[in-house]
Amino acid sequence: MVVRYLNSYDRSFKKLDRTVQERAIGAIDGLLGFFKTRQKPEGLGLKKVHRNYWEIRLDIRNRIIFELDGADVNIVFVGAHDEIKRFLNGV
Repeated sequence: MVVRYLNSYDRSFKKLDRTVQERAIGAIDGLLGFFKTRQKPEGLGLKKVHRNYWEIRLDIRNRIIFELDGADVNIVFVGAHDEIKRFLNGV
């Protein structure tokens, strides 16, 4: 499995405050652990949202969007629920 962090993710990540960035890093670690062990961490909130796009939850407000591309994972975007909707409408 190859994990790629797309430019859209990097740009959106830089806009977050430090605590949300730390939650994002932890959530991605949990996601990658799930792919390895097949044991979903509690609170991950894994959900398919559009075609090959999935989301995981950071907290009540923020989500991370990722894309499954065969065996590879593309981390695409991080942001608030409304920002995620706008992003997915453009896909």
